[in-house]
Amino acid sequence: MKQKLETIIVDDDILTLHYIKKIVKTSPINGPIHTSENGKLAFQILENRKDDFDTILVFLDINMPVMDGWSFLELLQEKTYKNKIQVVMVTSSTDPADKARSNKYPQVIGYLEKPVYPQVFTEIYNLFDKNIVITKNKDSIN
Repeated sequence: MKQKLETIIVDDDILTLHYIKKIVKTSPINGPIHTSENGKLAFQILENRKDDFDTILVFLDINMPVMDGWSFLELLQEKTYKNKIQVVMVTSSTDPADKARSNKYPQVIGYLEKPVYPQVFTEIYNLFDKNIVITKNKDSIN
């Protein structure tokens, strides 16, 4: 049985937002797609949808106005539904410190540097199409 998967794309660059949305629409996964130009609006979407989804895949930019990706991830840690969220960072940052920082959040399953290509998104969605939802082992020691 497939999990109900929804997608939120969070990026302040309108061209990137539409580019990723177009790729997601052509993916093998059916499910609602939401877009947001900052982390605060994305969080409002999560709050409104928290009882209506099994899993949400978030494509998250780091550097945005209003609420950046790091603040989004910090706020997510306080939510009871945080384990339903899986995040792929999609950023122009090539700073190794940003990639290392993203590894501190259990919801982050990937880190992509822009520009990104459709094949990468296809591979991510194929994981979900095969019913694979990536989670940390509950028994592992942090």
